[in-house]
Amino acid sequence: CHRPNALAFLMLTSHLLGDVPLPIILGLIKDKLAPACRVGASGEFDDPEQCKEQEPGIRKSLAIAYAWVLWSLFFFELSRRFARREIGKARREEVNTLLLQEENDGSGSGRNSTFQHYHSRFQPPGSNQSAGDDESSPLNGNGVTQE
Repeated sequence: CHRPNALAFLMLTSHLLGDVPLPIILGLIKDKLAPACRVGASGEFDDPEQCKEQEPGIRKSLAIAYAWVLWSLFFFELSRRFARREIGKARREEVNTLLLQEENDGSGSGRNSTFQHYHSRFQPPGSNQSAGDDESSPLNGNGVTQE
């Protein structure tokens, strides 16, 4: 029911908060912490000696990137636990509802009666007769409906 909307919201937020701005933000952070570590058109660092001196800035930039990943994993785990708890509640409520219906209907006790009560909703109308009592049943022998 709500799954398509939830997936659409998830994709939108992941792109808005992660895929699109994060490389730009991390690049800006790296440029602030280690400005000498820029790669020129030749594919080499503009100033390799000064870039070596700014190694702590590069490490901090990487630490920020890893912290972002850990932050997202933390929230993923929280949402997973919340979802499992809600699914468990829904399952318990469904079982309790079936058992209450069984008690209210006065049907028998035990596990088999719950199964029969649940599946009795899916029987076609007029299926109260057994297969041997039906005149058109293949078990009757002729397979022709008598009117």
